[in-house]
Amino acid sequence: MTDANAIVEGVGNYDVSRWLSVVPYPYTMEDALWFLEKTIEANAMVWAICDNDGFRGVIGIDDGLGYWLARTAWRKGYGFEAAYAVAEYWFQDEKRGPLASSYFEGNERSGAVLAALAFRPVGRAMRNARSLNQDVSATEMELTRDAWEARCDFTVYTPRLTLRPWKAGDAEALLGLITPGLTRGVSSIGNNWTLEHAEAAVDARQWRGLTGFILAIEHQGALIGGIGCGGQPVSIMYYLGEPYWEKGLATEAISAFVPELFKRFPITTLIADHFDDNPASGRVLEKHGFRVTGEGMATSKGRLEPSRVITYAVTRDTFKVAT
Repeated sequence: MTDANAIVEGVGNYDVSRWLSVVPYPYTMEDALWFLEKTIEANAMVWAICDNDGFRGVIGIDDGLGYWLARTAWRKGYGFEAAYAVAEYWFQDEKRGPLASSYFEGNERSGAVLAALAFRPVGRAMRNARSLNQDVSATEMELTRDAWEARCDFTVYTPRLTLRPWKAGDAEALLGLITPGLTRGVSSIGNNWTLEHAEAAVDARQWRGLTGFILAIEHQGALIGGIGCGGQPVSIMYYLGEPYWEKGLATEAISAFVPELFKRFPITTLIADHFDDNPASGRVLEKHGFRVTGEGMATSKGRLEPSRVITYAVTRDTFKVAT
């Protein structure tokens, strides 16, 4: 399928075009060819959004950031991931000012994507929706350089802890936390790890702006564990070195970390699990509003065979900050 065919199939769906200002409906092959010719000729800041299955949508900057995704690509996190990449590109040029965007009333999904990127409302306006042949109320948004740079950092302070990106020396400290008790509770840390294993793990899960990362947990200047998220749907995980168990530190870390996730990403639900012989982790999750959703089997480098896990979920509305 050519880009033109994919564009017609994607934005030609009324569920897609109704949220866009400049796209006509019906959308024809002639429209797609005109768009491609104009974009290529102008060397415009417009990109195709693609995954392993091919073309999924379009994102670009004209008078502001705008994008669309084919209906079959909704609810996969593609809009956020693509918008993050374009915002990152925009602010690489130190001469560029704020990045503008907007969304039509009723399109709260796009509003959530923009808010998670640190766009903030600056007003309302009537914008023409070409596919509807009428003006529609829109929320005008703006992302400043200061707000973007603040989002690019992920450091959270609590009364006793600092949650922060990994830094030099952390791999060696992580290695010092490894015990059979710790590895039995997590999937990816092995008892026989070397410094090279720890360095590779730290690099692979460094904070880079998207889900799929772990932050270091620091207490009184020392590394004591990690907390992070990844997967689809997004799941959270944490671990603490054994000397730091049963001190309320896991509760303190989760109470600080999860609100930041909901602030920084347009997600509505988080999942989690724990091995069934680790009920203490279940109690920590339940204190934060997580509820049991079922059970399954999981592996751990600290266990000889797959073991039963209890699964949990919490929503943006049901999460609780615990003490």
